[in-house]
Amino acid sequence: MQVWDREKLIEEPEVGAGAIRFAYGNPFGRFLAKTILCRKFVSELYAAWQCSGLSKRKVKKFMAQYNISVEDCTTQDFPNFNAFFTRQRKDYVNLTTENELPAIADSKLTALPISAGCRFKIKGVPYTAEELLEDKALAAEYRGGLCLIFRLSPDDYHRYVYPDDGAQEPCRRIKGVLHTVNPIAADMKVYRRNKRTVQRLRTAHFGDVLQMEVGALLVGKIVNHAEGAAEFSKLQEKGYFAYGGSTVILLLKKDTVRIDEDILTYSAQGIETKVRLGERIGVKL
Repeated sequence: MQVWDREKLIEEPEVGAGAIRFAYGNPFGRFLAKTILCRKFVSELYAAWQCSGLSKRKVKKFMAQYNISVEDCTTQDFPNFNAFFTRQRKDYVNLTTENELPAIADSKLTALPISAGCRFKIKGVPYTAEELLEDKALAAEYRGGLCLIFRLSPDDYHRYVYPDDGAQEPCRRIKGVLHTVNPIAADMKVYRRNKRTVQRLRTAHFGDVLQMEVGALLVGKIVNHAEGAAEFSKLQEKGYFAYGGSTVILLLKKDTVRIDEDILTYSAQGIETKVRLGERIGVKL
């Protein structure tokens, strides 16, 4: 998969590409994905195995295959694969100034304009903010703004942070199923179908931001550290995902942030930008 790495285009390996292509690119596989694989109990069974000692042998092999270092993590010894997958860094490095917007996760980022009709396209597939939020009035607030999609693949660090200082409103959970967030499944409109959480963040520099965590195939668990009203600081850890690929979405209001030109240019071409938690992706207008 071709990805912009802020300096050049690179080929990014896809974890489990063969299985994903069967599940979403093969007629029989798509039938299984729609009827069985996307169900919560499947993810729960798989998660039970990933949390058992039987999965420990996967850790070193996975790290070697995808060139993953854990030297900056709080531990380098993991009793099972899920412990490795939810590993925690010792520190988050802030590479932004006060008025700059940071990446909130190690991920592949797409930045899309939200049209006057509250519409935007992900890999050519149209969405509306109302579909995403299941709230027409709330969606209208973000008309003309931006949708930032941080897609985490299984080899990414699976913890995410707040984009600024501020205070949050209580979290709202939206029930759904669990499809892969890999672009191969874009035509199934996975972001509006998948299980997700939505929280309004009243930030110090970027106005009211909506942060949404989206569960994915084999990732039935979204863990937010605080789901009620609370204050937060920039790059404070907000939560993490259990095993698999998953996504965090930020909705920004009109005329609040200017996203870096390289990200916008490649997003318009349908190419994601590889970003690391804490690096600059935009600046306050």
